[in-house]
Amino acid sequence: MVRAMINSIVGTIRENLNHSRLLILSFTVLYTLAAGFYFASIGNTEFLGYIAVIIFLLVLGGCVLTHQCVPSWLLMMLSLVGLFHLFGAAVPVNGDILYNYVPFPIENPSGLTFIKFDQIVHTYGTLVSALLMYYFLRRDTSFHWLGIAVFSILGASGIGALNEIIEFVAKMTVPNTDVGGYYNTAVDLCVNLFGAILGTLAGFMFWKRV
Repeated sequence: MVRAMINSIVGTIRENLNHSRLLILSFTVLYTLAAGFYFASIGNTEFLGYIAVIIFLLVLGGCVLTHQCVPSWLLMMLSLVGLFHLFGAAVPVNGDILYNYVPFPIENPSGLTFIKFDQIVHTYGTLVSALLMYYFLRRDTSFHWLGIAVFSILGASGIGALNEIIEFVAKMTVPNTDVGGYYNTAVDLCVNLFGAILGTLAGFMFWKRV
């Protein structure tokens, strides 16, 4: 039974894996392998865990997103989420990693650092997640527009929160892991919500009914 299920999944992927999707898959696999070799060479076990997550998402994308005929441009946006995360951990900037770089410094009374590259990536990631939620809800449900908006925002925020759980697990299991403390998590959750709202608004403004 398991073999039959695997054969069915592989057959479905082959049927839906057109030229553009094959290019996106190849691009994602290539940067994932390159990042895996790099992090292994420097002994960064934290981001080897992220590599495992990306591989899982590749399998999930092959089994679900490709089968559901998600537009290639949206799959490309999703692939870039993984690339930006890996860039953030691998690219050195001013003696630190790109994640901690502050391209747009904003002074504020809280003393927190805004806007870091990490926060930009979180915003972009949940924006893409919200577009995915919007796509499925508009295509497969008869929800009122307000229901679509609420579930798109909450679903994307939940995916963003899952990333925070992954960071927490890394903090608990990998020695000398620097994923930030309470304030970092709280800020990430806030920018995740911001990205989810932006993605939902983008869906309503620029995407015709599917």
